[in-house]
Amino acid sequence: MTTLAAFQGDGWAVIGADSRATDDSGEVFVLGNPKISINGPYIFAVTGASRGGNLVQQGWVPPKPPATTDVNKIDIFMTRKFIPSMRKLYMDAGYDAKDDGEAAYTDSALLVAVKGIIYPIFQDYSWDRDARRIYNGGSGGSIALGAMVAQGIEKVRTPEAAEKIIRKSIEISTEWNAYCMPPVITHIQRA
Repeated sequence: MTTLAAFQGDGWAVIGADSRATDDSGEVFVLGNPKISINGPYIFAVTGASRGGNLVQQGWVPPKPPATTDVNKIDIFMTRKFIPSMRKLYMDAGYDAKDDGEAAYTDSALLVAVKGIIYPIFQDYSWDRDARRIYNGGSGGSIALGAMVAQGIEKVRTPEAAEKIIRKSIEISTEWNAYCMPPVITHIQRA
C-alpha cells in the first residue's frame, strides 16, 4: 500500500511518496527501490502492484517528450505516444490484462511528471488533470490530500513550499494508515 501526494505549480511539479510495501500475507518491508524515481525527463510515482513501477523504473527508455512547453502538445504526446509505449512495455512483460469485451488494465496507477506537468495515469491507461492541481494515490492518499488542503497547498507559489507541505502530509498519512511509513521521498521538477 502507498501514499502518493503531488502538487502542480505554474511551470513546476512536486511529487512525494512513502516507503512501505506490503504483500498479500501482510508482510511489510521498507523499499530499497523507492516508489518514486526519475527515468530520463520523467518522475514516476507508483501505487498498487509493484510490477508496474518495476517496469517503468528499470531499463525502460520512455519516448522523448516534444521540445515544447505547450501543455496541449504535451497532452497529445502523453496520450498518443507515451501511454501506448508504456502499455507496450507492460504487454511485452506479460503485465497488461484484457479480457474479451473489457478495456485493458493493470494493477498499478502512476503519477508521472514531465516538463513540470503532472499526469495521473490510472489503471485503465486513462489520465485526467485536476483543476485544483492536487493529486494523491494509494491507501493513505486521502489522508495526505486532506492534510495538503488543510495546510493551504493551493496558495503556495514555490516548489520548495509545496515540497514542505507534501512531505508533512505524507508523514501525517503514515501516522494514520498502517500500510504507509517513512522515509518520505520527494522530487521537484521544473518545466
